[in-house]
Amino acid sequence: MLVRYFELREFLSADDKDIADVLPTPAVHCKLRVLKEQLSDVESVSKKLQSDDLNLLDARANLLDGLLEIQPSFASYLEPNAGIVHSPDFESGVVKRLSRGERAVLQPLKKPSKPSAPAPEPTKMGFADRILKRRRTQSTSCEYGLLDIIPPTSNIVERLFSSASMMLRYERSRLSPFTLEMILFLRVNDAFWDVASYNQAR
Repeated sequence: MLVRYFELREFLSADDKDIADVLPTPAVHCKLRVLKEQLSDVESVSKKLQSDDLNLLDARANLLDGLLEIQPSFASYLEPNAGIVHSPDFESGVVKRLSRGERAVLQPLKKPSKPSAPAPEPTKMGFADRILKRRRTQSTSCEYGLLDIIPPTSNIVERLFSSASMMLRYERSRLSPFTLEMILFLRVNDAFWDVASYNQAR
């Protein structure tokens, strides 16, 4: 909506009596411009979280933590100890100095790390890409190897819910929960079966 407003704003005249009462004032216009920039950063992170090559380390330690730096008001939703987090110790251990409990949780994944030389931050990239580039060039005291290959499960779950909402429309509202679950299970795991395996199962 904001993008559409700024696309049309240059063609709208404040002298037009039909729309003068509903046009934002100059002060509100400036606030909307700032809001548009903030939402652009949030949109960049949101789209990056849906990419297939993203891992848990990038999602938790880089993207969400970077978003919290510019939007502290999101803390109650995105912090490692937020109410929706299943394992706060694990989430906290990914992003900051470890406590005793966090070290115990992540000890099996620990491996030595090699410091890397800092690189200039790119300017012609999206907010999410800049965060990932900057964080990957920073040196760290240690790494936890398997974190690089753990996929962010929440992305898969969100896609599953999206598939369910698209499939369970008005014309299919009579589907039983069991049938819907079976169809979605097959769709999510389509990489593990094909027509030949279906014929064998029959």
